[in-house]
Amino acid sequence: MTPDQGIPGWFIAVFILFLMVGIGTTIWRVPVARKMAEDAGLDPNKATAVTLLSQDGVDAAYLASTLAARSQHQTPPATQPPPKNAEERLRELQALKDQGLVTSDEYEAQRQKILGSI
Repeated sequence: MTPDQGIPGWFIAVFILFLMVGIGTTIWRVPVARKMAEDAGLDPNKATAVTLLSQDGVDAAYLASTLAARSQHQTPPATQPPPKNAEERLRELQALKDQGLVTSDEYEAQRQKILGSI
């Protein structure tokens, strides 16, 4: 081989192969990231930008979509109503007795518990 022949043919073939793999990978990564973002309710355009601008773009889109999906499916913690004070509890107990829903014995037992908690 003489120096005047130029770039070897095998080098051009390898370069074209790498170029095609790079383009193919990009073409595959963008729709995958967009689909993950859409499924999670995120902006698919931002997912596309992250995918194209970073090495770990699909990973980042996956992580964001997973976190968004989890936050959408989480139920907020149940809030407990504030505890009633003794006066409210005694009035409620008296109303139950007046309605005939508790007996006199049950009324007295609960009344003693309420008074004992003060």
